[in-house]
Amino acid sequence: MEAKTYSIRVMREEHENILEFLKVVRSACIRVMNGERVDEEDFFGFIDFARNYSDKHHHGKEEKFLFNEMSEHLGSAGKNLVQAGMLVEHDLCRGHILDLEMALNAWKDDKNKTDSFRLDIIEAAAGYANLLSRHIEKENSIVYPFAERGLSTEILCSIDEKVKEAEEDKEKSDKRDNLLKKLSAWKEKYAIL
Repeated sequence: MEAKTYSIRVMREEHENILEFLKVVRSACIRVMNGERVDEEDFFGFIDFARNYSDKHHHGKEEKFLFNEMSEHLGSAGKNLVQAGMLVEHDLCRGHILDLEMALNAWKDDKNKTDSFRLDIIEAAAGYANLLSRHIEKENSIVYPFAERGLSTEILCSIDEKVKEAEEDKEKSDKRDNLLKKLSAWKEKYAIL
């Protein structure tokens, strides 16, 4: 379904980048599962991307601009969809990333370079990728269309303006561009075409 508004188009484009990132994460997990070394630099980089692009950059816009308006103006259906669905899943994603960070920090200690700790790394990273993939599908197919159908033109225009302002912020756009360059390098390394 084609987005009607600037803000939803931007968020859908971000979803495409995040889905590409999740393919990279899964590919890295498969390599670890198949006995290759844990590339700590890449996995810590995945944490950075997840926290700064997927969460701060993307989820930040959803939470600050879109979801607040949906909760306030789309009745109990909008409030429940956001608060009992989308925000809970955002927090679950953050939990997976925290678990990955803890597993990687434990992995640094040579005595922890065991199959059990390899499994912890794979579980946290793959769990994040699986959850966020399903989450994105829900947002694209249910949440965003519901918002565009239900919110007034005035509110949608206000969200668009806030998203434009966030996108044009030089510091934020530089950080975003650097993270997308990392993603491009990972896609090449992990053969994500």
